[in-house]
Parts: sequence; structure tokens; C-alpha cells
Amino acid sequence: MTTLSPEQRQALLEGPAGPPPPGQVSNLVDPPNLLVAGHTILLLFWSLASVSVAIRVYTKVFLIGVLRLSDCLRLSISQSTCLISQALFLAYFGPAWALSAAAPGVDQWNLRLKDYISMLYYFHVNSILYGICIFFIKLSIFLQLLEIFGQTRDYVYWGCHCCIWANFVFYFISTFVEIFSCHPLPKAWDVLITEGSCLNIDLLNVLAGAVNSVSDLTIVVLPQTRIWRLHVDLDRRIAVGTVFLFGVTACVASVVRVAYTVLLLQTTNNISYISYLAGIWTLPELACGIIAGCMPSMPKFFRNVWQSSIISKWRSYLQRSTWAQSQKATDVEAPARLVHSKDHWTRPEPYPLTSIGSRDSTVRDSTLTSPDCV
Repeated sequence: MTTLSPEQRQALLEGPAGPPPPGQVSNLVDPPNLLVAGHTILLLFWSLASVSVAIRVYTKVFLIGVLRLSDCLRLSISQSTCLISQALFLAYFGPAWALSAAAPGVDQWNLRLKDYISMLYYFHVNSILYGICIFFIKLSIFLQLLEIFGQTRDYVYWGCHCCIWANFVFYFISTFVEIFSCHPLPKAWDVLITEGSCLNIDLLNVLAGAVNSVSDLTIVVLPQTRIWRLHVDLDRRIAVGTVFLFGVTACVASVVRVAYTVLLLQTTNNISYISYLAGIWTLPELACGIIAGCMPSMPKFFRNVWQSSIISKWRSYLQRSTWAQSQKATDVEAPARLVHSKDHWTRPEPYPLTSIGSRDSTVRDSTLTSPDCV
């Protein structure tokens, strides 16, 4: 189709990207779509990941005063003002937003060919960014596991090192193959280019998704094997183990994405819709991976917030308000409870002994919660 005149090419670009199923007619004006849902999911997971990263950095710098190697991997590429994984996720966010605007879950026969080509282009760009972003997320998590559980050179230590290098080799090769999957390169997204050839990139995505799911599962299992061998109370082991179990959410998202890539491998007439759903599931996978790496810092941060002066004042205020309301109700409903003596009336003690020492007991109890895994 390289011999098409500009008018013929433009006519094709303005037409539908595929034939409609029998009994249906293409709707290129206002087709059913998932634009609002897609943009909401994008903003939600990017916000959650950003807040989690901010909490981890704040905890390490201001509450602990230590910035470890795994945090340095999240430092900005320039001038140390950003975190690498979050910056890469932001880079991923841009094409994902543009993809959602061009083809927000629209059936291929209801999509203009020019928008379909734009979708394939952004999908190609994000497929490249995905491998780089997920590698740095996992690298940071494995380095954190080494800092927490890798003091001795046991199976956790060597398992983390093997996973780091295996992930590096795999994502380096897969990213290289993704970039140069077609010759010429524009053939990866421009369906009007007929010369040249492409690798079966859909099959590569299925294999990459399977390997990625196994890697996610390893991140979840490795710390659990060490946590459940700790010589601490069961409640404490459950608390610490739960912190490291958040990676299960990334595993679930990864498995669902693999299911859609398998379906995409078998789809020929509605690639735009299935590709969009497969791409959407990369967002919770990446975001939950970032959040999982920040989860060990959460307990200390929230304990500090709970014990802060502002929260303490609010708690005190709420306690006084609750006591005043209950006392008022008591005065109205049961005035006979007031005891009259010779000299004065007595009311229940406004500051009973149970309130004395409650602050100290709260502080002592906070030290018995899950340990700081940061």
C-alpha cells in the first residue's frame, strides 16, 4: 500500500480499522468506550504509588535518618530530586494516557484506522517502558530484601542475587527484542506498511508475562520463608508477614494480564479492545510493585503519625467531647445520681485514674507492634 495516493491513504485512515461482525454497523462518531474508567484507573494507581514512595522516603530520611542502597536506586536520574521507578512510572503514564484517549477500549470496527495506528504506536512505546520500569521496581525490592534478611549467605541471600541477575538478563533481552521486533521499525504500529517483516511479538508478550508472574511470586515467597522461622510471637510474625504479602496483588494483576495476552494471541478481529484490557492491567501490576517495596516503611510512618502532637490533640479533643456528651446525657436522664452531702454536691470524677498513665501505656504498646522492617 506504499503506492497509495495521499487521498487514498487519508480515506483509509478515516475509515474503520476492521470490518464489523455480521449484523452490526461501524459507529465511528460516538462508539461505546472505557475512557472515563481508563483515566480513573490511571490516576488512582499513579497517585497511590506516588504517596507510597513519598512515605518511604520520608520514613527513611526523617524518621530513621538512613537512606539505603535500594532507596538510591529510586533517586532521580538528574539532580537527585526524583525516584527512578516513580519517574519511569510517570514516563509510562504519559503514553498510557494518550493510548486511552486514542482508543479507550473501543471495538476495532468502531475505531478509525488512524486512531488504531496511534494506539499501536503508544502500545509499542509502553511495552518498551514496561520492561525497564518493572526491572527497576523488582531490583529495588530484592535489594531491600537483602538488607533486611540477607545478613547471612543463605538461600534468601543467593535467591535474591539469582533473581536480580536473571531479571536483568531477561528484561534486557526482551526490551531489545521489543524495540527491534519489526523491520522497518514503523511497521510495528503502521498497518499500512506492507514491506518488511515482524517477529511474533504477541507470543513474546505471553512468555514475558509468564516469567514476570514467576518473578512476582518469588518476591512474595522469599521473605515469608524467613519470617515464619523467626523466634518471635505468632502475632508479630503474622503482622510482619502481612506487610510483605502485599506483593500478592501484583502477582494477581500479572496473572490477569497474561490471560489477556493469551487471548490477544488468538484474536484477529478485535485487537484494539483486547490490547487495551491487557494494557490496563499493567497499571495495578506496576503500582502494586512500587507499593509493595514501600510497605515495610508503612508501620513506622503510621505509628509516628498516630503519636504526633496534632493527632494526640485531636484524640484528646474527641475524648473530652465524648465524655462531655455522655455526662450531659447522664445529667438529663438520671439527676438522682448526684449525691448531696452536707457541704457540696459531688459529681463523678472528671479525670479518673484510668486516664492517668494511658499515654505511657500507649507508648509502651506501640513498641510491641510489628518491628520496623525498613
